[in-house]
Amino acid sequence: MKCPIRLIIKDCASDWAGWTHQPRSGDGIQHTSDIEAIYKLFSQWIEEDHFVMYKSKQFARKAVAGLGVLACAGLAHAAPEGNLSAAQAMEVVTVRGSDLAALKGQSFSDYSVMVVSGDKLAAIPFQFDDMNERGFPYVPGGKLKIDGTEGKLDDKDELVFMLKDTGPKASPEMLSAAGKVVSELKLSDGGVTGYAYVVEGNAERSDKVYARYDQKTGLVKTENWSLQLDPNKPLSWSDMKVKTFKEDRTILDTMKLRVRAKLGFIRATINNNMVPNKVIAVKNGPVRSIVEADASISILGIQLLSAAADFVASANSFEVPVLATIPSAASALSDLAIEISLDFHELDGAMVRTALTPQPVISGKKAAQPLKASLKDNWLSGSHPDGFDIGAFFSVTPGVKANLDALYKDAGNGDEPDEPERFKGSHPQVGWALTDIPTGVDLDLIVKLYFGDNLWKGNDPTAAMKELSTPVKAQVTAL
Repeated sequence: MKCPIRLIIKDCASDWAGWTHQPRSGDGIQHTSDIEAIYKLFSQWIEEDHFVMYKSKQFARKAVAGLGVLACAGLAHAAPEGNLSAAQAMEVVTVRGSDLAALKGQSFSDYSVMVVSGDKLAAIPFQFDDMNERGFPYVPGGKLKIDGTEGKLDDKDELVFMLKDTGPKASPEMLSAAGKVVSELKLSDGGVTGYAYVVEGNAERSDKVYARYDQKTGLVKTENWSLQLDPNKPLSWSDMKVKTFKEDRTILDTMKLRVRAKLGFIRATINNNMVPNKVIAVKNGPVRSIVEADASISILGIQLLSAAADFVASANSFEVPVLATIPSAASALSDLAIEISLDFHELDGAMVRTALTPQPVISGKKAAQPLKASLKDNWLSGSHPDGFDIGAFFSVTPGVKANLDALYKDAGNGDEPDEPERFKGSHPQVGWALTDIPTGVDLDLIVKLYFGDNLWKGNDPTAAMKELSTPVKAQVTAL
């Protein structure tokens, strides 16, 4: 299968650099074993100044001449059998505690996750997460209480790792040499099959980290993307960069969260920059980083909601659950609506569509038709020719009756500048508008974002969006 190539190079002065390449059609590289194609491509890129990270072109030539280590995805183990799609390569596998009967009530620290590496088992990045009272990952020190016992596996707790890190099935000899292997996890989806093993009492751990949040600076940095949050107001977003994008610049202006309401004849709108919010707890793990923030919103003199936001970052995704409580007292308000959107920066020429709008809109041009969405058909997706695709989903608490539609604003479509913004105009702005929201309820608003490229096949993201919305389920076998 095609896989990223990690190049580690070292010169006589002990200088080093590392670089990862995801093979694309036309570059001649199908696998890390294609040394001739790799050397040819690197030599071409040196002359085209792609090695800007190095001290000089001369150093880059010397480094390539002395190729050191090539490994798939920076990990020594084999990949799952079959060709991973772009969506599958983004997938975080989630195994519930209820499926891991052999570990129930046991301490997380006693177990690791391993896969086949050559002729033995080797550790991959993984983490166990407790769950909170609202059903999302628990963060010690946060506002939301734990559901269960901290650090010990309960039915609702989660074991997570990357699908792309799984490997082939282990032989009996491999299993016996690794320690006490308690469970085999088989992941099978669309011609791709991978295995991972839960091992008790093995101290080996992978040193790879897919995501990290810096509480001091507010920077979310992952393997494939980064996002700058205001460290004092995490609902305020600014620069976002994606490694697959052609240019080293922000593709995001800002995120916009708006609450609209009416009291009698008076209308009011507040946005995320006006909402008191702060980070109250952080959990950084090898696979995902979880940031809990606290926010409260008052509008027209009425306490509208109190909320916690659990930002969950992984290698290619960012999940933003806003866990709100809307009191019955808010029933005095009418026309209650919440809008959530991303205002992109200089992405004219991108194709944008939704589940209910098969014909894409081209950003920067007059839209032929409005984008549509509903709570049932809630996804939207965009693709820019310079190497950026996004898949996004919106959901609410099951059973809550409200109406959802797509939100799309574009300067090229004649839409006026839309404050708050850092850069004038929407290029484009894409998201959702939730209306007819009930009061006296707990309301979970969940936005899931996936970043990368190659989600669109034949100008159609439907297959990828289906894969992202129906992640593979592990088949657990006790050993």
